[in-house]
Amino acid sequence: LIGQDVALSHAARAIRSGKPPQGWLISGPPGIGKATFAYRIARYLLTYGARDSGAEDLSVPASDPNAIQVHAGSHPGLLVLKRGINERTGKLMTELPVDEVRRLAGFFGLTSGAGGWRVAIVDTADAMNANAANALLKLLEEPPNRAMLILLANRPGQLRLKMRSRCQ
Repeated sequence: LIGQDVALSHAARAIRSGKPPQGWLISGPPGIGKATFAYRIARYLLTYGARDSGAEDLSVPASDPNAIQVHAGSHPGLLVLKRGINERTGKLMTELPVDEVRRLAGFFGLTSGAGGWRVAIVDTADAMNANAANALLKLLEEPPNRAMLILLANRPGQLRLKMRSRCQ
């Protein structure tokens, strides 16, 4: 994670203090490391929780079982929502549909393993259609315990003001 020291320091203080926000909005142009930053937060929370047990820079050793599962996309405490492939055209969909966002309710409704955290990354939130945005807003307004929602956005101004106000 290069060139994001201020953001990393802010996130590390919040998480390691034991009182992180339930929603983060990580924004900026494509290619600056939003997803890299989100996965770093996810790995730390899934490994150490919201405590100061791990490294101050939120890094987790690559050999850690949680880091291995996150890298493989198989960690039960992590859900990543992305635009899918249109089955008819074989091309990337232009929107993140409401059915994809509704998966969050079921995911956050599950009990986290070993008293840990659940983390969801929405990549990218500015690609949601209106119904998907409404479904996500409900979760931001009534966040579950030990759950973090990380929204990535290339154009945060396209997100609803209420959604932006519910995130750090």
